[in-house]
Amino acid sequence: MVHTVAAVSFVRHEHTDSLEWEFTDPNHEVLVWRRGTAQAKEFEFERGPRGALAPVRGSVWVIPAGTRSAAVAQHCACDIARITLPPPMARSAELRPAAGTEDRLLHYLVERMASTATRTDAVGRLLHESLLDAAHLHILDIYSLKSPETRNAPTTLRPESQALVLERLHDGWDPDVTLRELAEIAELTVDQFGRAFAATFHVTPHRYLLERKLSRARYLLSTTTMPITEISAAAGFSSPSHFATTFRRHTGVTPSGYRTGTT
Repeated sequence: MVHTVAAVSFVRHEHTDSLEWEFTDPNHEVLVWRRGTAQAKEFEFERGPRGALAPVRGSVWVIPAGTRSAAVAQHCACDIARITLPPPMARSAELRPAAGTEDRLLHYLVERMASTATRTDAVGRLLHESLLDAAHLHILDIYSLKSPETRNAPTTLRPESQALVLERLHDGWDPDVTLRELAEIAELTVDQFGRAFAATFHVTPHRYLLERKLSRARYLLSTTTMPITEISAAAGFSSPSHFATTFRRHTGVTPSGYRTGTT
C-alpha cells in the first residue's frame, strides 16, 4: 500500500519471505525505515558501499541522483517513507550514498509529515509543506558532499516580493493560501521561499499564518456573537476541536473563556 503526498510517499509492505528494491532515479531519493522487522537486509550501490544491516526505526538509505542501488530483505514487514528531492536540488547538490545510518531527526520529521498528510485546512497544508521543506534541508545538510561553510546562506525576500506576498496574505481573508502559491508569487522554489520568508520576517510561513488565524479568531470572539463552531470555520481551522486546542495552547485560555473575558 502506498500513500503519496507531494514529494513524500508512505509505503507499507506486508509480511513477505523476500522483498527486493532497486532504484535508478534522476532525482535524489531517501528512504526512511519508520517501523517493522527484517531478519536480514543486504544492500549495494553501483558506486559506493555494500553490505548487510539490521534496520531500526530511523534507518536511512540515501540514493544519490543517477546512482543505481539495490537491496533485498528476508522475512520482512515494514512501513517506509520515501522522500524524493525536487529536480533543482539534484542539479545543485551532490549527495553521498549511505545505508543504515540512524537519523532520529529525519524519522521525527517523517512521522509528523505522516500525521499531517490528510489535513485539508490551510495551516495543516502549510505545516506539511514546511515539514517537507525542513526534511529536504536536513538531508542536504547532513548527506551532501559539500561542507556547510560552502553553502549559500538564506537571503531575504526582495522588497517587491515582500509587498506582493503581504498583499496576498492581507488583502481580504483567505485561509486556504498555500506555501507553494506564496513561493510562486515571489518567483522562488518552496524551499527558497521558506528560508527567505523566515530571514525577512523572523518567523516561518506556517507560524505567520497561524498567528493570522488566531488574530482573526480573537477579533470574532470579542466583537461578534457568532457560535464558536462558526468562528472556527471562519478563521480557517479544520475542526472546532483543533481550533479549541490550538487557541488554548497559544493564548492560555479556551475560546469561550477568552470571549467571557473580553465582554
